[in-house]
Amino acid sequence: MNFSFLGRFRNHIVLVIVGLLLLSGCSTLKNSWGGSARQKMTEYQKAHATFREQVGWRKKTYRHLNLLAQATAQNTAMEIALREQRGILLVNGAVAMDFPVATGRSSHPTPRGSFKVLDKRKDYASNLYGRIISETGETLVADADTRTDIVPAGAQFEGSRMPYWMRITPTGIGLHVGYVPGRPASHGCIRLKKETATDLFRIIALGTPVTIDYFAPSLGGPLGADSIVTTESAHTPPPPKPSAKACLSPPQKKEKV
Repeated sequence: MNFSFLGRFRNHIVLVIVGLLLLSGCSTLKNSWGGSARQKMTEYQKAHATFREQVGWRKKTYRHLNLLAQATAQNTAMEIALREQRGILLVNGAVAMDFPVATGRSSHPTPRGSFKVLDKRKDYASNLYGRIISETGETLVADADTRTDIVPAGAQFEGSRMPYWMRITPTGIGLHVGYVPGRPASHGCIRLKKETATDLFRIIALGTPVTIDYFAPSLGGPLGADSIVTTESAHTPPPPKPSAKACLSPPQKKEKV
C-alpha cells in the first residue's frame, strides 16, 4: 500500500474541511453584521435614489436615520451643489441628508472649493448686511451695507440675523437659517431651512470638510428627475471667484427668517 499517497490524500481532506469551516464562519459573521460594506453602501444608494424619484422631492429633505445615528466628528462631511441648489451630508461616505439650500445669486456668487467649518454660533448677526433704522424704529435703509451706507446721527444699524451660523471662510461665508426659495438668492452664504440648520448644527463639528461645486462630488453629477435648477445659475457661465469680504446674507425680513 502506498502510505505516502494516503498521507497526501488525508492532508487534502483536512484542508478542504478547514476551508469549509472558514467559509461557514465568514458567512455567519457577514450575516451577523447585516451584509458586507459594499452591500450596505448599495442599500444606502438605493434609498437615496428612491427619494429623488418622488414627485416634488426638490422641496423636501432626505434623512437616513440609521446613518445619522452613526454620525461623529470624524466620519461626516458636507457638499453643496450649486446648480442643484442642494446640500448633502455624508456619513462614512454615504448620503445621510439631502436638503434644499439657497446659495449666492449671480451678483454675489458662492465660492467654489474645499473648505472647513471654522466657527459655530447659535445666535449670530451680520456686521455688514442688515438695515438702518431711525430712533423711532422706522426703516431708513432696508438693504444696508455698512461699507457703503452711512448711518445718520441718532439712527442705528441692525445686522441681519443668521441663526445656527456655521462659518466656512475667514472672509465670512457660512451656512445659516434663511429664506430658501428654490433658487440662488443670497449674497453668497448658504441659506438653510430651520429644521435642516438645527440638525446640521448638532451634528457638524469644527473642522468638518465642506466641498462646494456645481454638482455634489459624491454623486458624480445630477441624480434623479428634474435634478437641476434652471433659473439663474443653471444657464449662465461659471461665475468668477468672488471678492466678498464678509458673510453675504440677505437683508433680514422677518417673514423669511
